[in-house]
Amino acid sequence: MTELIIESCPELCRIVKNSKRLIDTGLLHHEASVAGNLERYRRGETSHTIHVWWARRPHVAMRSLTYATVCKSLSNSNIEMMSELSLSYSDEDLIAKARKKIIKGYKERSKFLDMFGGGGTIPYEALNLGLDSYSIDSNELSVFIQKANLQYLHDVDIENLGEVLKQSGERVLSELKKETDELFPRRNLKGHGQIINYLWTYAYPCTSCGKEFSLSKRFWLSKKKGKNLYIKVTETASGPLFETRKCENPLEQTNWAKRENKVECPHCNSEIKDISIKKARDILAIEVVKEKTGKSFQVADNPNGPFYKHLNRLEEKYLKELDEELPKSKLPKWSGIVNPALYGIDTHADIFNPRQRVVCLALLKCLKDEYERLIAKQNRPTAKYIISVLSGLVDQLVDWNCRMSMWISQNEQVGRAFCGPGISMYWDYNETDPVAEGPSNLNSKLRRIIEGAKAIKRLPRKGHVEHASAQSLPFKDNTFDAIVTDPPYYDNIFYTILADNFFAWKRLLLKHIEPNLFANESTNFNHELVASSKRSGGGKKAHSDYCENLNKAINEASRVLKDDGVMSFVYSHSSILGWEAIIRSFRYSPMIFTSVQPLSIERKHRPRAMKSDAVNTCMAFIARNSKKEKKSTTLEKVIFAFRKIMKSDFPISLKDAGWCDEDIAIGLMAHGVAIISNVSGIENTEDVVGLIKIENLIREKFPNFKLNKRMSI
Repeated sequence: MTELIIESCPELCRIVKNSKRLIDTGLLHHEASVAGNLERYRRGETSHTIHVWWARRPHVAMRSLTYATVCKSLSNSNIEMMSELSLSYSDEDLIAKARKKIIKGYKERSKFLDMFGGGGTIPYEALNLGLDSYSIDSNELSVFIQKANLQYLHDVDIENLGEVLKQSGERVLSELKKETDELFPRRNLKGHGQIINYLWTYAYPCTSCGKEFSLSKRFWLSKKKGKNLYIKVTETASGPLFETRKCENPLEQTNWAKRENKVECPHCNSEIKDISIKKARDILAIEVVKEKTGKSFQVADNPNGPFYKHLNRLEEKYLKELDEELPKSKLPKWSGIVNPALYGIDTHADIFNPRQRVVCLALLKCLKDEYERLIAKQNRPTAKYIISVLSGLVDQLVDWNCRMSMWISQNEQVGRAFCGPGISMYWDYNETDPVAEGPSNLNSKLRRIIEGAKAIKRLPRKGHVEHASAQSLPFKDNTFDAIVTDPPYYDNIFYTILADNFFAWKRLLLKHIEPNLFANESTNFNHELVASSKRSGGGKKAHSDYCENLNKAINEASRVLKDDGVMSFVYSHSSILGWEAIIRSFRYSPMIFTSVQPLSIERKHRPRAMKSDAVNTCMAFIARNSKKEKKSTTLEKVIFAFRKIMKSDFPISLKDAGWCDEDIAIGLMAHGVAIISNVSGIENTEDVVGLIKIENLIREKFPNFKLNKRMSI
């Protein structure tokens, strides 16, 4: 689809001719070949199951994109290779052939950069293809994950590493079980009757009458067929009482005012505002019991005062053994993005209830002990790698076993707390017995960690990973043959806010392994590329700041890219300003778009597609350096060029590849963005006006397509 952008511009034709890459043949062969691939839903086949990171892309998709961006031969065999690479995650012979094909186009080993490394998928696949891979990120946790996968493993020189990892993980969980046995009654019962999950809510004291009542909002226990169980709450003078009931449609019983931060006391009808968990009491409502078949639910006995005092003593004990303090880093108070901070969850220590916090400290202590043991029994590089991988167990506790981890009644499972884009507040939450065989347990996580580690191959060479900013790349001019990167999409996800919940706890362990990365209490968001109205002081300023910083990054990419180098820039957004940011960022740089290639990350055959046409779709903008000054154009010429794309085979080919109408529309929108980005401006018209005009043209063919007209969050 390259000709859609360049056919009317001799300068672009010349640039592409002098730097031909396989990407210029298009990615639709790749799209068609991987339509049934469900890597995203195959746990344990990639490193993604080890550490938590957000908006990761499937390995096979990024491998094909990287191969196409670097490979200089446009032969049919290479086009077939691009498709074949996306069909299998671990075909070693195929990957070896791809390496040989890439080498043929270069006098020396091709240098490759991902300037927004994130979870490390793209630089991993670059190494997998034999490239000299460099990656950076401004977030310390991201850099650690990349180092663990791309560097630490390369330093380990023992054949039975997988078995050492398995034994270490099992030893850690065995020790954790011993440390926490006394905290979980009925843990060790054989057969049925073992309590595996605990469902909590909060009891709140009325400021007028002093009586306690429940703040619960989520009453369903199970919506599985034939069950339909919910919690019946009775507010009494001595506090809320719970019982389980079977019912199709339970009556509304919440004490909360709808959509407002206020409650009405059920005892005296007083209105209470500014609710905070610091004034509330965590109250255990229901215990989830593992039976011989399935689960049952029973009303819980609430822990008494002595139990909490014992937890306090244990907390002090573990902190002393770790020689640490509880995390003091704060959650930002940000309505709609970090809601828990509005209700009294001030620090990252507060995300756990007392027992959850003790369990996390106990796990950290067990991991630290295992680190020291591995240094003595094996060596420091092995210990560093093993404990870095096993730190994924801490991720599991933070994400699936904190005050923001909810119980999902539809399938009797546990929901993640930090899936993004922000953090929700829940007044009913799940606690898991971490070593019981129930939802979100650590034994299951260890199995996924071990399988994920097995999937990470010993790569041909060690990756270069640096903690740095894309706005100021630490590389010399004309260094890289190719850049493939997947940057933060405007205001879609606030990475540092999410990452800090993990970083605050993992640093108690990992600062012994990477002292520079984990020196501070939280990650540094000063160079994070995100449109944030809170940080910038308003929506307009947030948009301006994002555009300015992305423009700096694009100019830096232009600087470090070789004259014949190619950049694949993966991006998508649902708002007009999110797209306008791409125009402003690329326009004021030497880079021009030579094509836009479609890339669907989730396939139509995934389970969710049975009920929805929505697909996680993004576009690969293919860019090159140009020495020619960009010129202005008229809106009429922009529309003329865009209509040609609308009438081309492009939308038809996407339809044939299985794309739904809304996603085809996004593909068309991206082409309009590229057209406007390649000029210095639209005469007498703002870019947003041009984008809205293009949107309206798309809606003539795809009526359901609509972009948000909003400021950044």
